[in-house]
Amino acid sequence: MKTLLRLTVCGFAVCLMTTACSDDSAPVAEFSDFNYTVTLPESHEVASPDWAPLLPGCYPDPSIVRVGDDYYLVNSSFAFYPGVPIWHSTDLKNWERLGYVLNRPSQLSLPDSIRISGGIYAPDISYNPHNETFYMVTTLVDNGGNFYVTTKNPKEGNWSDPVWIPEVGGIDPSFFFDSDGKAYIVNNDGPEGEALYDGHRTIRIHDFDWKSGKVVGESKVIVDGGVDISQKPIWIEGPHLYHIGDRYFLMCAEGGTGPDHREVIFESDSPEGPFKPCKINPILTQRGLDPFRPDPVTCAGHADLVEDKSGKWWAVFLGVRPYSPDGHDIMGRETFIHPVSWKGGQPVISDRDEVLVGRPQQERESALWTDSALVNEAFFIRSPRPDFFSISPEGSLLMEASPIVIADRKSPSAIGRWATENAFEVSVTVDRFGPETPADIAGLLLYQDDSHYIVFGKSVNKDGDEACVVRTVNGEETEEMDIPLSLGDGSSSRPLKLKINADGKGLYNFSFSEPDPDSDEESAEEGSTTGFTRPVPASILSTRTAGNFTGTMVGVYATSSGK
Repeated sequence: MKTLLRLTVCGFAVCLMTTACSDDSAPVAEFSDFNYTVTLPESHEVASPDWAPLLPGCYPDPSIVRVGDDYYLVNSSFAFYPGVPIWHSTDLKNWERLGYVLNRPSQLSLPDSIRISGGIYAPDISYNPHNETFYMVTTLVDNGGNFYVTTKNPKEGNWSDPVWIPEVGGIDPSFFFDSDGKAYIVNNDGPEGEALYDGHRTIRIHDFDWKSGKVVGESKVIVDGGVDISQKPIWIEGPHLYHIGDRYFLMCAEGGTGPDHREVIFESDSPEGPFKPCKINPILTQRGLDPFRPDPVTCAGHADLVEDKSGKWWAVFLGVRPYSPDGHDIMGRETFIHPVSWKGGQPVISDRDEVLVGRPQQERESALWTDSALVNEAFFIRSPRPDFFSISPEGSLLMEASPIVIADRKSPSAIGRWATENAFEVSVTVDRFGPETPADIAGLLLYQDDSHYIVFGKSVNKDGDEACVVRTVNGEETEEMDIPLSLGDGSSSRPLKLKINADGKGLYNFSFSEPDPDSDEESAEEGSTTGFTRPVPASILSTRTAGNFTGTMVGVYATSSGK
């Protein structure tokens, strides 16, 4: 008989089986001692708070709002579930993870086959003082379009079900609640007629009746192309509208989210325009700088502004910390913060020649689950199957070894968190798993998307021997390394300790140990470590290789053919 245990997982309540998973016939993998540790290269300078990423890891497209003493910030989450990570701070330096805005199936559906870089784009968080309500508006790409949710208190983690706004097309909608009680939505969309060039987009504005919760009237183009359409600027997007003093400022990203990314700004005496480019543009970019500069931040843009309690203005924005001059990275786009200066009556985030520096943060350790729940940072690939994992009374993670494999583009038995530095170590013990074929494997997962990932775990090699296997998938190419287990006797209860070391320079190294449960306690704890002689290049998991908008998921994974 199964017993149900109600837990808080990733900020939402679910029912878990305490003795087994959802499918009685599926093998179960048992994991313990998961640890993700940030490491620092020797003699490397640690970042000061002014230069370290505000939110290290794949937390792009930041949007921020202040209400009284409280700041709230949200990020994109793409085809990972739950959706829209949300953070809270009272000083703009120390941030508490509140969980996720979209934390139940009625709010977010990420079905099989949705591409990993689809899903949730560029959420915007805003506050309407006229009804004392917070709004989060976003785009569910490939599965529905634009919608918003609301709450009176983000700290409670109970946002409304989606209100769809089909009148708003394109992507990247954001709310603006003006002091006169009027409200608007600005967003990226196509031009009025045929596009003049590839990447030609516009920014539109819509009236929003917050009393009825509906978009009213027709949209209006307020920016066509970008700052200078004669230069054929691409992908004007991520708009935010502000009323500061007697002026209205419209701030947008331009140039695409790669190395040419930049932030630009326009001004008007009306929220509906006409908007003209401010004299200083761009107001943030790192394009054209020396790729060999130390600790570079690239792709800077997609910003949002906030005024602190003392009247000082700040910008949060995305940036990338590549590990090599050719632009390869493993974290994807991260959230940074920078003070805003006012020049000639307009905000400027950074001077054109200012070099942003993204140094590693302090060493730290992180788990994936506790004795009773997943950590707030944990997430799944697409909408997960119910009850595919549980946490035992002893604190081990029990996971159904589903026949679904990563290449199926479904929701596999996988749980992870983001890599937050180029140099890290991740380890786990597979306490129980009995592979029968090479299709069966349980262990660590490094995941960029369904065709770029690494699995390192307990399996069976082509000779039928129980082995520790490194399986690397890079597009259509699959490579495998294996070392037979010296204690492999077909027993599912033989533990296997796994460790992956990312050296910060573009290489992953793999090692394992086989503690013998029949030996004395100290020997069983330590075991002897065996390392694979050939490292795997981290570049196969970079956004430059995969062409995605995400970073590297680090976690655990189990699959079995069921034979």
